[in-house]
Amino acid sequence: MSSEVVFDFDYLTRLEDSSRKLEASPQERFEMMLKAQREVDTYLEQLNLDHPMGWVIPPNETQVQSDLGQDKLVQLGPGQVQLGPGQAQSGPGQAQSGPGQAQSGPGQAQSGPGQAQSGPGQAQSGPGQALLDQEPHETEPLPIPEHGIGIDKVLRDFSRIGDQMEREGHPGHMAYVPGNSTAPAAIGDFLAASFNPYSLNVASCRRAVKMQQVIVQWVGRLFGYPDTCAGNLTSGGTVATMVAMATARDKKVPSSQDYHRCVLYVSELTHDGVAKCLSTLGMREAVVRKVPVDDRYRMDVNLLRKFIENDVQSNLLPFLVVATTGTTDVGSVDPVPAIRAVATQYNMWLHVDACYGGFFVLCNSAKHLFEGVETADSIAVDPHKGLYAPFGTGLVLVRNGASLRDSNTRHHGSYMQDQRTNPEDWNPEDLTFEQSAHFRAPRVWLPLQLYGVATFRDALQEKLELAKYLYLRLKCQPHIQVAEPVLSTVLFRIPGASDNINRSLLEEISADGRFFVSTTTVKGTLYLRACIFCYRTHRQHLDVFINKVKKAIVKMELEWEFCYAG
Repeated sequence: MSSEVVFDFDYLTRLEDSSRKLEASPQERFEMMLKAQREVDTYLEQLNLDHPMGWVIPPNETQVQSDLGQDKLVQLGPGQVQLGPGQAQSGPGQAQSGPGQAQSGPGQAQSGPGQAQSGPGQAQSGPGQALLDQEPHETEPLPIPEHGIGIDKVLRDFSRIGDQMEREGHPGHMAYVPGNSTAPAAIGDFLAASFNPYSLNVASCRRAVKMQQVIVQWVGRLFGYPDTCAGNLTSGGTVATMVAMATARDKKVPSSQDYHRCVLYVSELTHDGVAKCLSTLGMREAVVRKVPVDDRYRMDVNLLRKFIENDVQSNLLPFLVVATTGTTDVGSVDPVPAIRAVATQYNMWLHVDACYGGFFVLCNSAKHLFEGVETADSIAVDPHKGLYAPFGTGLVLVRNGASLRDSNTRHHGSYMQDQRTNPEDWNPEDLTFEQSAHFRAPRVWLPLQLYGVATFRDALQEKLELAKYLYLRLKCQPHIQVAEPVLSTVLFRIPGASDNINRSLLEEISADGRFFVSTTTVKGTLYLRACIFCYRTHRQHLDVFINKVKKAIVKMELEWEFCYAG
């Protein structure tokens, strides 16, 4: 017995009226964009304003001499820079600026004396500093409401993120590997989210697929890969590495019954995300060998070979070795050609982690560091580092694209059986495990189109020069031990001092919030670590940083003498 279906048209009308709120009019969308842009502009101002007078270099901090002695002339090669009071030249293509000027990155306005911080509820704040005058309930985001509230209140709440984050993109942010994002990258993300194409299938949006392929093939050519390579934009370096490792597993490991015999070889400075991928791939029982590094912080290839020989004799299965071009701790580069030779001898997959250092391949002065990368079976690189894209932008490349496709091709459900695809087209969804992925290409493509590759090359070359500049300036000083940089990371410490004393030096440098650096422990020694990567960081910022280091050491020496005398 069936019951009659009664349809309530009034109820449907009420639901329709409510759901149409999602269909904002063009004028409403435009007004929301304007208000959101004002909040973004306010935050970007804050990146160069970390005290009431702005990012102004006080006169006493522009002096290149201190109680520790006079800096010497530094030879940087072509374009030698003479150090002198008040000079603050910033590197290739950068204008000279002196006290009272605050140079900023692409699309950023200058700020000078008398400019105060602005924005709802914003107070003086540097890297890692949170507002102290907020009400307790304002430290948490607004709860999810049953009914909508106004855009003004929502944006006011959202803007507090800028007050409480560690100022990614600030010129003084030199901890970890600083994240950066340009205005065109944000616009590209907005366009991607607005058009919202399904960018993993040619039949759904061929042009979106082709835009991504343009980026992948361009990056492949940078590293010397053949046109038969394939890859994908991913959510980051870890996912890019995982896609590559899954492909390596499928090519080099006979079956899942062999997982417990499989051996992955990394250096002691390889990023911890690599080993993490094994668990996600279901290979938790595989063996991870950490190969020591040499005095230049590179994987010791002789020890690598010995480890492999011992494992083969123990009936284990060496299947993957990871070389790094730009370790996150030091910025060192593993000897890829020598590692390739070992990998070939033992029929292993060679993966190159170029997440941090990869895009330095654009710089003529650094190209030699990437010798042999073109022979690697796969590469992971992060546009959200070297191309200043927003976080969540990684890229995986596999030299033999067919191997990547074989590892990821799926059989579509019947609801997609009407698709007609050119056999020559490779769907991105067949080159990754992701299905409904964000259209990431515009955040990379749009800045490259607007600025050109040359702008990014110059910005990255400037960072290499700034790291060399910081190294040479610190090397001139007594009481400072500094390691020569390979890329844009500089390690330094007070030699002979305890770890606690060096941590105290870090606290002195970071006390006013204008600089955010970190520590790392390499081969058992703790160092302060400055990673110069943000496109807003220029020479005048490093001049201030160097003098803060000098003054911090002077202050600490006086305290030591006082304590000793007491």
